[in-house]
Amino acid sequence: MPNKPPRVGASDASKAWDHGRRESRHARGYGYQWEKLRAQVMKRDNFLCQTCWRAKPQRITLAKEVDHKKPKAKGGTDDLENLEAICVPCHRDKSARDQGKVLRTRPRPVGLDGWPIED
Repeated sequence: MPNKPPRVGASDASKAWDHGRRESRHARGYGYQWEKLRAQVMKRDNFLCQTCWRAKPQRITLAKEVDHKKPKAKGGTDDLENLEAICVPCHRDKSARDQGKVLRTRPRPVGLDGWPIED
């Protein structure tokens, strides 16, 4: 059986996911143990975004991520008390605020009928 010819650009450095900027999620502490913690937090928070839940007026939004209330980079831990379920827009905004970025204003919330909700 003949050997396969080498693929062009098939080195480890050319993998689509490897942009040379960060370590793997496992190396950063988001491996199997994190997945278990994440599942516990999502179940505890009923898969609802806690940031939206606390907002005035209260919004009910499906959470897709788990976030550290106090970022690990600023001394936060993986304790359950420091973790909360959060939706993608809220996570993006919180991460930007944590990095000192200025946020653009968010449009008014929209009701189930498609019309803006009055405050």
